[in-house]
Amino acid sequence: MDRLDALKVFCTVVETGGFSRAADKLGISTSSVTNQIAALEAHFGVKLLNRTTRSMSLTGEGRQCHAYALRLLGEMGELEDSLQESAQQPRGVLRVDMPGILARLYVAPALPRFMERYPDITLKMTAGDRMIDMVEEGVDVLLRIGELPDSQLVARTLCRTRYVTCASPAFIARHGAPQAPEQLGEFPCLNFLYPKSRQIRPWRFQQEGEAFSYTPQGKVAMDHVEALTAAAAAGAGIVQHMSVSLQEPLRSGALVPLLQDWQAAGPDVSVLYQQKHQRAAKVKAFVDFVAELFGPAGPEAVP
Repeated sequence: MDRLDALKVFCTVVETGGFSRAADKLGISTSSVTNQIAALEAHFGVKLLNRTTRSMSLTGEGRQCHAYALRLLGEMGELEDSLQESAQQPRGVLRVDMPGILARLYVAPALPRFMERYPDITLKMTAGDRMIDMVEEGVDVLLRIGELPDSQLVARTLCRTRYVTCASPAFIARHGAPQAPEQLGEFPCLNFLYPKSRQIRPWRFQQEGEAFSYTPQGKVAMDHVEALTAAAAAGAGIVQHMSVSLQEPLRSGALVPLLQDWQAAGPDVSVLYQQKHQRAAKVKAFVDFVAELFGPAGPEAVP
């Protein structure tokens, strides 16, 4: 008896709730399933399943065996994937989670290049701003903006951001431009609202190596970065965001940087993955790809 095969059959029986359904899923005969379970019970010397003509349930020993078997089979699958992928072309399902703004502005537009380069990878991406447990949710790669939690994950910095204060050329032509952060109170300003607290985010500045905050009063505040950026480009007021959010409007000239002598450093953009996956070809392929996206021509290249 191959114990791993028998454990796989056992877990499939538990998952499907019956011997015949397990046989159908595995593509083997019902008698083969019965024999595998009987051999497993004989090997351990315990009864794993209570069976009648109408129902089936796990014994106490069966529940214990099922929990261990799931963990063992999962680790064996990860080992096989890791060893195979390290020596093969990148392939398989890759699960990625990232903030929505990185997905929309950087990763999604570049996906045609990634798919052409790695046709054997199937991407399953989630985009949002909630914190997740990548092990619990089965995620292979995380992209994050900001301070990273102390964990066993491998982290690679993709780029460093800055807080950029800016406005449209039309706004500047009409209202002029502030010469110091304290003058922002004399101009229409567009503030960002933290989604949960509904509090206004302070604007960040730095002068002679010392960072400080200033919150200008304004008549408009939103909890959506891209909406605020669009309002600023339309001439509604002055706005401050991280450079990672402003690359395109700054490069196109839709927005113009202001108060550059007071520009402050922002949070880093990082990619994270589990230590055991660092040799997996599909993980390495994606990590290297996003590193290209945020390389020398990335957010730090904006004016």
